[in-house]
Amino acid sequence: MPDTYLSDKDLSNRYSITRNTVWRWHRERADFPRAVKLSPNCTRWKISEILRWEADQMLAEANALEAEAVA
Repeated sequence: MPDTYLSDKDLSNRYSITRNTVWRWHRERADFPRAVKLSPNCTRWKISEILRWEADQMLAEANALEAEAVA
């Protein structure tokens, strides 16, 4: 099954952030999925990689909360 792609606008709507923030995450966060350049004026993110990143973020948050509860 072919992968579905999301634009910076899709991601900004998904997370209620600005498109500039999407691009800042792309530049500055090593854990944020890499964008795929489909053509000179078309850059997208694979939804499968975004979903994996979201799952990793939820796991990290759960682990942090668990660590706080133990401390």
